[in-house]
Amino acid sequence: MKEDTRYITDLIRKFLFAQLTKEEEVIFDEWLNASSQNRMLLESFRSAKNIEGDLAIIRQLNANTAWDRLNNKKPNLVKSFRKWSLSMVATIVFIFGCFLVWKEDYIHLGSDRKSDMVSKKQDIAPATSGAVLVLADGTKVSLNGNTTKTLSKNSNLIGNSNELIVKQTDQPIPLQYNSLIVPKASFYKMTLADGTKVWVNALSQLKFPAQFSTKERRVFLEGEAYFEVIPNTDHPFIVESRGNEIKVLGTHFNINSYSDHVRTTLAEGRVEVRQNEQRVELYPGEYASSFKDNLFKGKADLAHDLAWHNNEFYFKKETIVNIAHQLSRWYDLDVIFRGNVQLDKEYTGSIERDVKLSQVLEMLSYVSDLKFDVEGKKLIIATRT
Repeated sequence: MKEDTRYITDLIRKFLFAQLTKEEEVIFDEWLNASSQNRMLLESFRSAKNIEGDLAIIRQLNANTAWDRLNNKKPNLVKSFRKWSLSMVATIVFIFGCFLVWKEDYIHLGSDRKSDMVSKKQDIAPATSGAVLVLADGTKVSLNGNTTKTLSKNSNLIGNSNELIVKQTDQPIPLQYNSLIVPKASFYKMTLADGTKVWVNALSQLKFPAQFSTKERRVFLEGEAYFEVIPNTDHPFIVESRGNEIKVLGTHFNINSYSDHVRTTLAEGRVEVRQNEQRVELYPGEYASSFKDNLFKGKADLAHDLAWHNNEFYFKKETIVNIAHQLSRWYDLDVIFRGNVQLDKEYTGSIERDVKLSQVLEMLSYVSDLKFDVEGKKLIIATRT
């Protein structure tokens, strides 16, 4: 039979609207019975609210140019597609055999199969907003209440569980650094004294002054954060992270420094990244990567690098080790690998981050040969037998 994406989606549409000819019914039955995945795909469209829209997106894809075309879509179309579908494993194949459509309501299908792949004694909720503020004098303040309150003696720090605001003040304050610590299973937003906004990812720390110096605006980052810096040509903004200096005037950018590989991705504006005597200048859509004494730049995948800020898990040719690191930070887990798990095998796909752990694991189970077992705060990953 014809294994063509457009042809199959047309057959599905005609079947759903009772428009198949007798010849097409024979071909459609042959395709439907060829794979349990094909039957599950059909069921997902049965419950779709926008059948024509879903089919139109699939109809436009092909195995050779899937990622290029997806990344070149309009932002709203990309978001719509990612919300419900995944293409997976190292080689991306759509519709036929290896292709599985993913939607939230698709979770409820094939429960018998999934019960063998995902074993859990309790489910785990996604990360929530919250942090710990360590003042310059060592005082620790938990930022986990809904009530906004003053957090420092000079009254320039106010906050709650959702946001910390550093108020500008004319009163001189010594250049002393406070620390915002965001633990596992948390994220946090803050506004610095100059109006710069910072979103801090899980398992990260940002050191900042209650009042910037007269020469520069300098902060220190461990982990990951997204910055929207207020322009000020006379007062440059500098982020230090693992031996890197990122100097900006006014721009939007992300820094990932969870490991010795420090990656700076520029969304808007211009930044200069320095490491020792080396330096590179970034323009929108570029990244700088440093490791040990090497610093270089390249074209960035903004959808991937900024995914966490856009509330997504976005895996693109990532190993299960890298994926496990992200799950560990977001759900506060210790990950254990058992058996002959292929640690270098790559997976591709996305799902929103505000879902329970079981939903992410069920998605990963569909695209891999892995079994996931959750025991308390331990995530055990093994090869499925």
